[in-house]
Amino acid sequence: MRAVTLHGHGDPEVLRVEHLRIPVPAPGEFRVRVAACAVCGHDALSRAGKLSAAPDAVLGHEISGVIEAVGSEDLEGWVGKRVALTQRRNCGECLDCQHGRDNQCRQGIGFYGDDTPGGYAEFVIADLNNTVEIPDSIPHEIGAVLNCGVGTGYRALKTSECRAGDVVLTTGASGGVGLNAVAVASSQSIRVIAVVSSETKVSAVRDVGADIVLVKPEHAQIREAARSLGRPRGVDAALELTGSPTFSLSYRSLRPGGALVLVGNVTGASDVPMPVGLTILKELRVLGSAHATRQDLIEVVELVEQGSLHIPKPTIFPLEQAAQAHAQLEQRTLQGRAVLIP
Repeated sequence: MRAVTLHGHGDPEVLRVEHLRIPVPAPGEFRVRVAACAVCGHDALSRAGKLSAAPDAVLGHEISGVIEAVGSEDLEGWVGKRVALTQRRNCGECLDCQHGRDNQCRQGIGFYGDDTPGGYAEFVIADLNNTVEIPDSIPHEIGAVLNCGVGTGYRALKTSECRAGDVVLTTGASGGVGLNAVAVASSQSIRVIAVVSSETKVSAVRDVGADIVLVKPEHAQIREAARSLGRPRGVDAALELTGSPTFSLSYRSLRPGGALVLVGNVTGASDVPMPVGLTILKELRVLGSAHATRQDLIEVVELVEQGSLHIPKPTIFPLEQAAQAHAQLEQRTLQGRAVLIP
C-alpha cells in the first residue's frame, strides 16, 4: 500500500511516500480502507520530533473509511460499513475505559501515528472500541474531521460547562479545531468571542457563527467585547487552543469563577506562568481537555446527521501532498482542516 512515512524528524520535506505491506487484522480487529485522513497540529509537532512519534512513523489520527476485512467471523457483519475512528485504540477494560474516559486509556494499542501506524496510508487497523459507524449522508472528508477537528472542541465545551447564552473566548479560532469549536458553540447558542492572527481569517470565523472576531487583541479589547455581550467582568470560559502564546491573555479575560480550558499548544512548550494571586482572588478554574472519547464521537456524528451542526468544508490534498499540507498548516494559511485523500 502507499503510505506517507517520516524520514527522520524535521521540516515537512521529511514526509515521503513509500510502499508498505498491507496490514492484516488479528482476531477482534478490522482492516479499514482509508477514504480520508485529516492533518492536525499534533501531526506537525510529531513530525518535528516534539512528541513521541518514531522517525519512521506513519502519522494521521483523524480517519474515515470503509471496513474491508475482519480478523474474526463474529465481525463479518461490519464489512462494507462506513466508519470514523477515534484517535486512540483503547483496551475497553481498564478503569479509565470503564468510567467513559477511553481517551485516557494507556492499556490499549495506543494513539494513531505515535503508538501505531496512522491514516497517512491506504489502510489502517481498528476494532470495536474505537470505531463509530457514519451514515451515507456524511462525506468521508467530513467524517475524518469529526473525531479530532470537531470532537476536540465539542469535548472542551463540555468541560467548560458553558450553557446557552454564556460567552466563550476561543483563541486560534481559524485553525482546524478552532473553526469547528466556534461552529459547535454557535450550534449550542453559546456566544463566541474569537481570536485570530490576521484580517484574512475574520470572515471565515464569522461565517461559522462567531459573534465578535478580534485580530491579535489586547486584553482591553477582549474585556470590551465581553462587556458588549453582557459580561462586564469577563467571559464565562476560554478555550485555549493556541497555548503558551495566548495563555495569559485568555486567563486575564475570565470573569470571577470562570474556566480556562487548555486544549492545544502550538509551540509544544510545557510551562506557562500561572498568576496565583489572580486565581485565588477570582476563584478561577484551569481545566485540561484532551481528544474526544468514542461517546463524544457518537454524539458529534448524530448532531451532523440531524443537521444541528454544520462543519466547515476542509481543504483537500492528495496523499502525495502531505508535505504541502503540513507546510500550509505551519504557515497558518489554512482555514479549517486539511484532509488527505489516498
